[in-house]
Amino acid sequence: MLLALLLSSCHQGGPTFSDIAPAEFPPADARRPSPKTEAWWLALNDSQLNGIVARVEQGNLTLAQARERLAAAAAISHSASSGFLPNVALSGSATGSSSRTKVDDISRRPAHLNLETEWEIALFGQDKLAQQSADLDRYIAAEDVNAAKLSVAAEAATSYVRLRALQHQRKNVDLLSSAKAKARDVATLRSRSGLATRFEAQAATEDSAAMAQQKRLLDNAIADEIQRIAVLQGVREGDATLSAMRPQPVASNARVTAVPADVLRQRADIRRAEFAVLKAGAEVGIATSDLYPKLHLSGMIGIGSPVSGSIFGVMGGPSLQMPIFDYGKRLDVVEVKKAQWREAVAAYRQSVLVADGEASSALRTLLAARLETARANSAYATAQKGLAQAKLLSREGLSDASALVTRQIEAADTRSQLTEATKNEAEALIAFAKATGGSLAAQAPGIATFPDKRRKSGS
Repeated sequence: MLLALLLSSCHQGGPTFSDIAPAEFPPADARRPSPKTEAWWLALNDSQLNGIVARVEQGNLTLAQARERLAAAAAISHSASSGFLPNVALSGSATGSSSRTKVDDISRRPAHLNLETEWEIALFGQDKLAQQSADLDRYIAAEDVNAAKLSVAAEAATSYVRLRALQHQRKNVDLLSSAKAKARDVATLRSRSGLATRFEAQAATEDSAAMAQQKRLLDNAIADEIQRIAVLQGVREGDATLSAMRPQPVASNARVTAVPADVLRQRADIRRAEFAVLKAGAEVGIATSDLYPKLHLSGMIGIGSPVSGSIFGVMGGPSLQMPIFDYGKRLDVVEVKKAQWREAVAAYRQSVLVADGEASSALRTLLAARLETARANSAYATAQKGLAQAKLLSREGLSDASALVTRQIEAADTRSQLTEATKNEAEALIAFAKATGGSLAAQAPGIATFPDKRRKSGS
C-alpha cells in the first residue's frame, strides 16, 4: 500500500492529453464551445424553403438516429467515473448440509444476508481520464448530430432549388414548343409554296416531337424532387403545394466573402476530428495507468446462522494488485493507444486540409456561377428587346412570320439559360455553406491557405 501511494504521488494521475500532445493542441477542459447554428438558407429568401428545412430538422430519420446516438453517449458519460466510487450491494444465500458444524466466518455461514461495499481507489487519475474519454464520446456524437443536420438541410435546399428550376424549365419548354410549332407551320407553308424544301418542314415536325418528350421527362423529374423532399422530411407523401410553380430562389443577394481558418474550425467534421485526438490522448493515459498497482478497499456487514457466537459479523480491509509479469501485454496496449493517437492527429490535419480545399473550391465555383448568372441575365434582356422589336415589325407588316418565330425561339433559349444559371448559383451557395460548416459570414482578405505553422498546430 505504501508503494502504491508513493507511485501515485509521482505519477500525478497518469498522462493527460497535454502531456503527450503537441503544446498547440488545447486540453479537453479548455474545449471551445459548440458554434451556434446559422440559418444559412435564409440567404435564399424563400419562405417555403424555410418551412421545408424546419420540417426536415424535425422529422428526418437520419438525423433522428444521430440524436439517439447522442442520447446514448450522454447516458454513458453521466456515470463514466462511477466505477471508481464506493459501490454498495446487498447479497444473501442459504445452503443445506448434513453437517452440524457452526461456522463463524461471516462469508461462509449456511444462511446469511450481507451488505457489501467495494471501492477501487483511482490512484493515477483513472477516474478523471475515464470521465474525459466518455465526455469526448459525447462531444463527438454531438458533432455527428451537427453534421447530419447540415447535410440533410443542404440536401433539402438543393432539391428545392432543383424543383423550382425544373418547373421553370417546364414553362420554358412550353414557350419553346409553341415557338417550334409556329416554325413548323411556317416551314410547311413555305414548302407548299415552293420557297423551302420538304426537309425543312420535316425537321420542324421532329423538333415538336422532341419538345413533347422533353415535357414528359421534366414532369418525371419534378415528381422525383417532390418525393425526395418528402423522404428527407421523414414522410411518404409529397407536399401537394410544391407542385405549384413559384419564383426560383435567388442567391445573388447573399453576401459571401473569403474563408478564414477560424470559420473552417467550426465545421462538424473538423471539430469531431479534434475531439477524436483528445479522446485518443485520454485513452493513452488510461492504458498507462494500467501499468501501475491497483488499490481496492472492500468490506461487509452481515447476519448469518447457525453460529457459536453473535449472528452479526463485520469483515473488510484493503487489497493491492500489482502487475509483475504479463509478457509485455500492458506495454503493448500503451503502444497501440499511442499509435491510435498519432493516427487521430494525422486524421485531424487531413480534415483541415480537405476542408480548406473544399471551401476554396466552393467559393470559386460560387463566384463563377454569379458571373454566369449576370451574363445570362444580360443575354435574356437582349433577347427580350429583340423579340419586342420583331413583334412591332410584324404588326407593321415590315417582316415575315419566320423572323418573329426566330426571335421567340431565341428568347425561350436565353430564358432557359437564365433558369439554369440561377439554379447553379443557388446550388453553389448551398455548397459553400456546407463547406464552411453552415456559415456564410466570413471576414478575411483572401482564401485561407493554412501555412506550415498552422498545420503543425492543428489550426
